[in-house]
Amino acid sequence: MNSRDLKNAAGDAASAALEVGAEVIADNLPALAGLAQSAGLSGAAALLVDGTIGAIVPRMFGFVMSYKMNRAERNVAILIDELAQKVDEVNRRLDALEPSKRDKFIGGTYQEAYLDSIVDEAEKDKVRLCTDSFLNLMSEEDFSDSFALSFFDDLTRLNTLDLRVLRLHGSPFDTGYDCHDDLVTLMAEERIDESQYRAIREKLCRFGLLESRNEEKREKNLNEVQNCVTELIKQLSSAKQVKLPKPPKVLRLSSSDSYKISSLGSRYLRLMRPVVAD
Repeated sequence: MNSRDLKNAAGDAASAALEVGAEVIADNLPALAGLAQSAGLSGAAALLVDGTIGAIVPRMFGFVMSYKMNRAERNVAILIDELAQKVDEVNRRLDALEPSKRDKFIGGTYQEAYLDSIVDEAEKDKVRLCTDSFLNLMSEEDFSDSFALSFFDDLTRLNTLDLRVLRLHGSPFDTGYDCHDDLVTLMAEERIDESQYRAIREKLCRFGLLESRNEEKREKNLNEVQNCVTELIKQLSSAKQVKLPKPPKVLRLSSSDSYKISSLGSRYLRLMRPVVAD
């Protein structure tokens, strides 16, 4: 088979896959639409769900594998169920927004970022968490488009275990409830060891959600040394007798690093609080 035949065969296979995908979408869309109708959504929440189903179609066309198609359908069903349970709260939050900001949640930038975070999500609990985060963002003050986009992008790259570890470092003010979880329970239930736990915290640190106490000490030590060197250079360049500066106060680094939650990590936890239906 020559290169032209290979290209033609590949094109035929792609077309066939697309046709199959279109058939699956055509079969599933009425079911999703019927689910939305039976949920009894009204007001702005109904507009939100209608826009979501419409926006999800182009994304589903990219899912040739049936399991991904099924996953997307499952996630949209969870989304509809979550919104149906909290319809009054959804409408209250949407109605309180300025029209320009409201449009970003219904068919705009924020809805697109939210859908990207759930459409191919493997963990059911993450879909519910992302939905609560989407609703909480409606009540968040003073945030930019870039923050919203970064937030949902980060959620796609963090799994439920990562977020559980993050909650261990948060306070009840951050999470909205008293966290009765602890490290021993977490490691036993998740079947991870110390090295895996350390790797997760390092990952959260790279995301800017945790801060390394050793790294903080290193920065303070560096500042102390810089100040000492600056003072020494100042003394050497003066005509007066050189007076050696006091040695810098160097903080001792811990052999096992410890972490604390960052301001960004606290903000993320507040956005991920469960939204309770009235």
